[in-house]
Amino acid sequence: MSRTLQRLALSGTILLAATVLTACASGADRPAETVDPVNPVGTWGDAAATGEPSLALAEDGSLTGTDGCNRLIGTWTAETDTVTFVDVASTRMFCEGADTWLSALATGTVDGGTLTVFDESGAEIGTLARSSDEVPTSEPSIEPIADALFTGTWGTESAGTASGEPFIIIAADGTASGSDGCNTFGDSTWTLDGDTISFDGGFSTLMACEGVDQWLNQRATATVDADTMTFFDESGAEIGSLPRTA
Repeated sequence: MSRTLQRLALSGTILLAATVLTACASGADRPAETVDPVNPVGTWGDAAATGEPSLALAEDGSLTGTDGCNRLIGTWTAETDTVTFVDVASTRMFCEGADTWLSALATGTVDGGTLTVFDESGAEIGTLARSSDEVPTSEPSIEPIADALFTGTWGTESAGTASGEPFIIIAADGTASGSDGCNTFGDSTWTLDGDTISFDGGFSTLMACEGVDQWLNQRATATVDADTMTFFDESGAEIGSLPRTA
C-alpha cells in the first residue's frame, strides 16, 4: 500500500473514532427523561346524579365526593401516573341497593378522560369519567361528615334493660339517650372535638340491677373506628365498646 493510501486510511480511522466518542459524550450529557405527574384536578363522575358515585379533586389537594350513598372528604396526591387518596372520611348511612364501591378508594390512575380506582389491595374497583376540569364551588365541610360518623344507634336498642345489654343513640341535634343495661338515660348532650365526642349532663334512672355491668353510665368521651364506638371514663380509661346497629 502506498504511503498516501496509508495516510488516508489512518485519517479515516481517527475521524471515525472521534465521531463515536462525540456521540457517546452527547448521550452521557443528555438528561434522563422525566415523566410529568398526571393532573387529576376536576370532577369525575356526574356530581348532580342522585345515587351515582363522583369525586371532585381540587387544586389544593382536597377531595370531596360521594359513593352514591355516603359523602366523602379527604385529600389526594399525585406522583407520575398514580393518584393516592389520603385520610378519606365517610358518612355511614345505609342506602338499600346502592353499590358503594367508591368508599373503598385507595389509589387511582388517569388515562385520558377516565379515572380508574383501586382499593388498598391494588384491585380495580371501578372507573369514573371526567365530567369537568373544574370542581364545584361549594364544598361540604368536614364537620357534618364527622358528626355523621358518630350519629346513629350503637348497641341493640330492642334489647335495652330487659336483657341487661347497653345501647346509646347519638342524635344529630347534639343529644344522647339510651340504657346502661339497667337504667335508662336521656337529655345528655355531646360535642365534637376532632375525632372525639364528649358527653355532658342528662338524667338517668336509679334502679339496682343485680349482675348487670353498668359501665356505659361512666361514659365521658368516645371515639369511632369503622363501625365500633369505644367509650372512655373521666380518667381516660377505656370502659367498653358498642357496634353500630343503625
